[in-house]
Amino acid sequence: MTISEKPILFIENEKEFINFEDDENIIYIGDVIEKNTGARAKWMIEYKCDKSIKKKENGRIYLIVVDGFIYKIGSSESKGGIKNTFSSYEGGLGGSPSLRTFGIHLLIQEELDAGKKIQIYALFIEPIIVTIRGLSSSSQVKTYPQIKEMEDLCREDYKKYHGKYPRWNFQENGDEWYERIQLAYKEQVNNR
Repeated sequence: MTISEKPILFIENEKEFINFEDDENIIYIGDVIEKNTGARAKWMIEYKCDKSIKKKENGRIYLIVVDGFIYKIGSSESKGGIKNTFSSYEGGLGGSPSLRTFGIHLLIQEELDAGKKIQIYALFIEPIIVTIRGLSSSSQVKTYPQIKEMEDLCREDYKKYHGKYPRWNFQENGDEWYERIQLAYKEQVNNR
């Protein structure tokens, strides 16, 4: 993918826009595509980023982007990088997923069924050098700030343009999950 193929992400009120091409901190990870197998999960991530990015262990903010609009801002510090972060969403219909994981999986599938283009972007937190003190000495070490601070900043940046968080950030918006998602989740739990 060339840089000119990256979309301009218009803010929903269309007064401003975010152009990811001009922001080297925001990395294009890949596209969500239909999975043509007999599996319950009907979609997967087609990774477009380098393998080193896919497995980068730094804490990460991820953006789920539907037709150029940010629908979800989330974070993860899980081992295995962004690939591991999205493996739970990809497999959201199996095992014992949370309502959030199950719901996001279904919402992504609904958007794909409606013919929408879904892309994944990420921002990675960078290490900082800090001085730690022992009983009789001190040492400078490389550490990573908590990803929650970066996630909060990203969501607040979004909210200042929209007056609320992205539509799939249900908890942060104080919204209930759609009834159809809650009912499907209840059925999933009962059929385990």
